[in-house]
Amino acid sequence: MRLLTLCGSLRSHSSNREMLRAFERLAPAEMTFEHFERLGDLPHFNPDLDNDTALPHEAAEWRRAVGAADVMLISTPEYAHGLPGSFKNALDWLVSDPAFAGKCIVILSAARGSTWAQESLREVLRTMSARIIEDASVSLPLGSNKVDVESILAQDDLRTILLRSCQALMVGFNEPDLLQS
Repeated sequence: MRLLTLCGSLRSHSSNREMLRAFERLAPAEMTFEHFERLGDLPHFNPDLDNDTALPHEAAEWRRAVGAADVMLISTPEYAHGLPGSFKNALDWLVSDPAFAGKCIVILSAARGSTWAQESLREVLRTMSARIIEDASVSLPLGSNKVDVESILAQDDLRTILLRSCQALMVGFNEPDLLQS
């Protein structure tokens, strides 16, 4: 199973990015990961460029990465009760991409207080015809404290949550009737 991770934060050591890395460390060997780290390089979405002849190289690379993945693993912070602009911009580049429709998605959150962003993200993804694996989508109480992969993995409760998420992803991906669109 090929997973593409997308962190909605541009910070190199955001708690969301560290959580995605911790998930990868706990994942079974049959899950392979690609990390899309060029979120900030995507140009502003422009419908005039959303075609085969004018599509910017960065947007084409983003779409290629999404198309190659079986599942997208997304973690994003909440800014002012919403999604970060650069993150929403990345999703906008996928709206007309046929490879995104029906894509399996797992949503991870590094803070319990990101309710608005999570609800907004779910609404956007459903509008785009994504298939969210809700049983695998979890929140970790990391807060805004500096965290890293090792500190996440050192806490049994956090490891357990992420391991259960991995297991639920395997079940949800292999049993499409359990997915929610």
